[in-house]
Amino acid sequence: MLVAGQPITLYHRSYDETKRADVWTRVVYTGSWYGSQAVTVADSGLLTADTYTVRIPTQDVITAAAGDIVIKGEAQDAPTGATALTRKYQGRCFVVTRVQDNRRGAPALQHWRIEGR
Repeated sequence: MLVAGQPITLYHRSYDETKRADVWTRVVYTGSWYGSQAVTVADSGLLTADTYTVRIPTQDVITAAAGDIVIKGEAQDAPTGATALTRKYQGRCFVVTRVQDNRRGAPALQHWRIEGR
């Protein structure tokens, strides 16, 4: 497993039918953060985008889904929407696009992989 000693804040969005609004749940994990830049060739030229991968070593279930927000470091915000978080933490946050459960094999290797842009 990679060195996983960095605080990672995950804001998970769910819908509360009684309030008829999105509810954000904040959980802080310890994990590893990796950022890179992806390049795609298009008719208009090269398109670049920052891509991020977070690995959280745990054997527990993590509730994460596309559209959630991940922040590098520990955040204490009580957000009302994704835009407020991404503006405040621009450059050290991303919107989740993929969640992968890698809890198989040796316990020391089990982790969750969360990717986004």
